[in-house]
Amino acid sequence: MGLFDRFKKQENAPESKPEVPAVPESGLIDFHPYDTGLAESVRALERDLRKLNTNGRRPCGRDEFIALLAGVAALRKTPGIPGPNESGPNYFITLPKCASHVEKMACQVHLKEIFGITDKASMLEFCNQELRCHNNYLDFEGFWEGRPPFDLSRLNGGGLEFFQTARDFSAQFYPIVGHKGYLAWDISECVGHLRSGYACGLLTREELDEMAEHWIVQAQIFENWTDFAVSLVCGQLYWNFRGGSKLPELNQGLDLWSKLVRRLLDDGAAWASGLWYVPPRKKEYKLWAPEFKLYLPDWEGPSGCFATDHITVLGKKVGWCYRETPSEGRPDSGWRFFSGEESDEYVNDINHTDVYDLNTICNYDPDILPLLTAPVGTAYARGADGKFHAEQYTPSED
Repeated sequence: MGLFDRFKKQENAPESKPEVPAVPESGLIDFHPYDTGLAESVRALERDLRKLNTNGRRPCGRDEFIALLAGVAALRKTPGIPGPNESGPNYFITLPKCASHVEKMACQVHLKEIFGITDKASMLEFCNQELRCHNNYLDFEGFWEGRPPFDLSRLNGGGLEFFQTARDFSAQFYPIVGHKGYLAWDISECVGHLRSGYACGLLTREELDEMAEHWIVQAQIFENWTDFAVSLVCGQLYWNFRGGSKLPELNQGLDLWSKLVRRLLDDGAAWASGLWYVPPRKKEYKLWAPEFKLYLPDWEGPSGCFATDHITVLGKKVGWCYRETPSEGRPDSGWRFFSGEESDEYVNDINHTDVYDLNTICNYDPDILPLLTAPVGTAYARGADGKFHAEQYTPSED
């Protein structure tokens, strides 16, 4: 759910906002970050964290990684679940289970009364509706980068003012977190709730695995736990701001969350271990799904296309493409993309080609964007000047 969906009926923006805008970065649109001082504090925190934790990634198991993603949640006292001082040295890499029926009931009552969570369905609803800050950030990013995901005129009155206020507050963190935005906060909070739901029996092991898989994949956008921690802290600041907190409270929140991530990055049995799980994929694609940006919000018609592994696995630019008559009965746009370096033998091996959404290939090579509305029967090749030029093309009769 984007900020448009969440706040289109919002009547009142936060009561106050910082008054001194920073100078927009070159090439960005509607980019007016507030000078709150928070960005400087986050940068200082990032520098300290990188000095504190110099470990890279080390392979670990899936269960260990799920537990580590919920590291901040594990530092909170949740009724019925033992805390770090009540557990052994593997606390941060172990998924807990309530030790008794009484503790199980205490945790279930807590989840129900505080969050309205009673089963898998309500867990999904809560996480998807209440804890998703990163989707808001992606909306903001789309406007900053000239890829607006919706028409701002659809927002009226307080809703428009709130959107612009939240967007400009978030702009101060854009040079720090980039496309990663607030994703780590979403992951941390959602996996933290999954951890509690599994501990008290509201979620089965199968349900935990199913729901955690999405977040495991999303986490692959981060280089390491320090990278994750910075995104998490920025997300928490945005969450507090969106809830009405003003600068004094935001600075207090920054201090608290800085201490939490420092503790995890200073603990050799937690994030400082560098333990990281990479889920298996069909192919070793150059990009992970959370790295994708929305380039085609208004695309009409089928969006399927074909592309070779030269583009999606090797990361080469599109050098040759054409649009043929789409396959009947399929969501096919007719577009076919190649690096232009493939041999005939390579192209004829179907294992080297897959079906993708056009937006996916735009993420691998945004240069193709101006070509996509060209009609069936057209083709383009990238010239020595790096630009695409139309070429004669005869569609196959097959």
